[in-house]
Amino acid sequence: MKNRFDAVNEVYQPFLERYFDGEVLQNILVTGGLSSPGWYPEIERHEFLTYENIFHYELFDGQVKKIQKVDRDSLIVENIFFPKNYIESVNLIYADVNPGENPTKDGIEKILDAGFVNNKLGILVFLFFDGMGIESFLDKQYGKYKSKDFFSKMIEWDDGSGVGKQRLDGVVFYE
Repeated sequence: MKNRFDAVNEVYQPFLERYFDGEVLQNILVTGGLSSPGWYPEIERHEFLTYENIFHYELFDGQVKKIQKVDRDSLIVENIFFPKNYIESVNLIYADVNPGENPTKDGIEKILDAGFVNNKLGILVFLFFDGMGIESFLDKQYGKYKSKDFFSKMIEWDDGSGVGKQRLDGVVFYE
């Protein structure tokens, strides 16, 4: 059985390649796993893409302080679903979150509104790795945004401390 990183990538990478093969992404938003610290796996996970910026959201400032060799402006100590300042021109969001505040329809619409400002590719791919145990929310209608290619897949892995499983949801939003 694959480890968590490889098990996610087995689904994640082919899905993204369908939309981003050969494209230059503007901004990528990621979150999750900084206790490892997760900044490094997220950089590795996205090596196959060409992008201008990657921003990592983390809820705990103590985790951010553990990270070395990164642009501190790319680390944001906020909830990815409820940031103080929404990032514009976003092509990809990968939210691997732990229990906390559930995303709301209004919050997702604000993320999409900002993400589509000057979005050169005209799409925003949103993937949610459910560490919260909530119902799927990416298969819903959000304001004026259309969606296609929604999927929901249970990912199983074994990192040596027993088998784990979590649901990975993905969708492509466009205007």
